[in-house]
Amino acid sequence: MKKEEERVDVLGQQLTTVVLHIPSLRCGGCLKRVTEALRALPGLEVLTAALPTRTVTLRYARQQLEPERIVEVVRACGHVPGELREAGHVAGEQSANGLDG
Repeated sequence: MKKEEERVDVLGQQLTTVVLHIPSLRCGGCLKRVTEALRALPGLEVLTAALPTRTVTLRYARQQLEPERIVEVVRACGHVPGELREAGHVAGEQSANGLDG
């Protein structure tokens, strides 16, 4: 399956912005655990997280991080991630910084 991605070149480093659908997310605590685990990855920033749509929008540096590593981290949190897709406006997104789990 082809991954569609939006790429932005910032200060010589190519960043990729994607939306990851995680269908098994059921509560704010699960979402918080996943976003915290993702934030620990080098070269990755969690832009938004939305429980109603079960999505997390990420921006990462391809030179530092492979998409497969993102999937591994989500699986290690006990969830089965869907595909990474091009970032765009997703209804119901909210800042991941304000999650209260």
